[in-house]
Amino acid sequence: MGETDLTVLIVTHSRPDRIGRLLESLARLPPGWVHRVVVVDDSPEPADLAELHPELELRQVSSSERLFISKAKNRGLREVTDPFVYFIDDDNVVDPDTFRGPVDTMRQDPLVAAVMPAVLYERRPDLVWVYATPFRRDRWAFDLIGRNAPRDPQKEGRLLPTDALPNASLVRRSFLERVGGLDESLPVNSSADLCQRLQRAGGRTWAHTGSFIRHDVDPPGVAGYWAQHSTDPDRLDREVTDWFVFHRRLREGSTAVRAHSLWHAAPFLLATELAFLIRRDARWASLSARLSRGVVRGLGPLPTPVYGLRGTPMVGG
Repeated sequence: MGETDLTVLIVTHSRPDRIGRLLESLARLPPGWVHRVVVVDDSPEPADLAELHPELELRQVSSSERLFISKAKNRGLREVTDPFVYFIDDDNVVDPDTFRGPVDTMRQDPLVAAVMPAVLYERRPDLVWVYATPFRRDRWAFDLIGRNAPRDPQKEGRLLPTDALPNASLVRRSFLERVGGLDESLPVNSSADLCQRLQRAGGRTWAHTGSFIRHDVDPPGVAGYWAQHSTDPDRLDREVTDWFVFHRRLREGSTAVRAHSLWHAAPFLLATELAFLIRRDARWASLSARLSRGVVRGLGPLPTPVYGLRGTPMVGG
């Protein structure tokens, strides 16, 4: 590596400890690996991150409005001048291995639009959060390769196809411009939609299982670990709605698509309800109401896609 042609883009909301750990890990990278860090922070009282991390070339964009993930990423993309953008969720920790494989893959093939690293649990690095996320055959869910299992050398050091880009992904800026950025009508869960549009634009999307990022979330063994993000009520109902909208759009025109989507959503909806009952930080009644609201909205009229960069040039574009 050594060429400064990569921007790390992070969006964060009211998680100062998590964003702090991520920025500290970025600061420990060898000099020259990352040109710039852009943080979009819509917390009610955002800290001055550039002041806290003077060792980083950091641009912080604050918002008094809660933007949610897709709109916040599009806002951050307008600050990007580099050809490569590494989206990293704020609840992660990086090291040099997070960058080598995806960057080398991107540079070797101009048709590679996006590469995600393999993901381990920060608190249990012997366990895989996921290696890759290709669609299952029926396309109602993703095959979460390696999910919650011990690391498997036979699955590592490879390029695997992926149909979603969860948690972290290196994306070629030119492809992002081509597809108009993220779809803001999917405010929280838009990585699979972005991956599909990158593929339709002629881009290849891979998971590099020889490169790792560590996800700083509750690992298996913690009660209700699978629903940690769902304890944020404003995020919860939007994320549930996004699931229905994404899958209904995939099958637009099919018969009984609402009924089929509700049937396929039932397992994760019930698992989320169970987590609300056993997690100490969850209030079952209010969260259950927000989950139900998300389902109702997801079964309603489909929203019109909103591509946040369409017609809005990125910096230097």
